[in-house]
Amino acid sequence: MIDFYNWHPYVRIAFLLAPFIIGLPGVFMILVMAYRNLDTILATFPNSPYVKRQRALWGISTLPARFILTSHLAAVALWPKNYIKRGELDEQEVRNLPETIKRRMVLAWRLSAVGMAWLFLAVGLLKLSES
Repeated sequence: MIDFYNWHPYVRIAFLLAPFIIGLPGVFMILVMAYRNLDTILATFPNSPYVKRQRALWGISTLPARFILTSHLAAVALWPKNYIKRGELDEQEVRNLPETIKRRMVLAWRLSAVGMAWLFLAVGLLKLSES
């Protein structure tokens, strides 16, 4: 069994800081896109029911609302085929999404997901090391 508390202290610190070092840049990227690029993203999807529904649900008046909306729309950039199959997105509108914004959305989502997975792994390892 792996005993986390027998690891070298610097390795433990690095292991516990890694999810934040990996995940927080993704969160900050989404935050910056919410502030700078959300209007461009919304203009790219004028006829998509999913985007209209998310915008009506979250709004765009406050930065937290813009952040949540941008996070939801990052899933559109990551898995567009699922939304197109369900008829929630127009395929042509997905193609019109600027490539630089799409790449940043996908990278931000992946960084956040890897950071979160690492955090769950670290918490699980700590719980297993306690017994």
